[in-house]
Amino acid sequence: MSRQTIVFGALFVLALICWQWFKPLSDQPANQQDYQPDFIAKNLQSVQYNQLGLPYRGLTADYAEHYEPLTMTLMEKPVILLYSPDGKPQWQLSGDEGMINTNDNAILNGGVVGKGLQPDAVIKTLNTEYLELDFTNNQLRSNRAVTLSSPNYQATGLGLLGQIDQQTVELLHDTQATYTTP
Repeated sequence: MSRQTIVFGALFVLALICWQWFKPLSDQPANQQDYQPDFIAKNLQSVQYNQLGLPYRGLTADYAEHYEPLTMTLMEKPVILLYSPDGKPQWQLSGDEGMINTNDNAILNGGVVGKGLQPDAVIKTLNTEYLELDFTNNQLRSNRAVTLSSPNYQATGLGLLGQIDQQTVELLHDTQATYTTP
């Protein structure tokens, strides 16, 4: 072996060592993508209408980012308004943060407040820190502490399952209620 071959070999090994030593560290797997929003909206307002031209769902948010490949919209201060089949406001649900998947479901996080808007609504106020809305099955779900209020009672419990269209809610665990007579 010549002296020139040894010098080039040593330089090659030194270059490999430097490349490995100064290579940037990455916490993300190589196959994970860095998604950028397809659009950003401020003061978002949207209403969806049924085939009869009556509103069935409304959405407002202070800020929203939509990601088309994920069919998902992230929101700050979302308010979801659900209408009865005859187009009258039925539920208003709000939270500090939210996420909605296109036509499937929505999740509200942080300071979630639900208000029954019908005059004969059994539940006037629903409070929790986390709430899922399943639009396909017309269900509300939560696995956190929930408080339900009306003029005649207050109930607390852990976990919730409800039917949006029937305006029924069931507290699942550790339920306590206080009833008052008018």
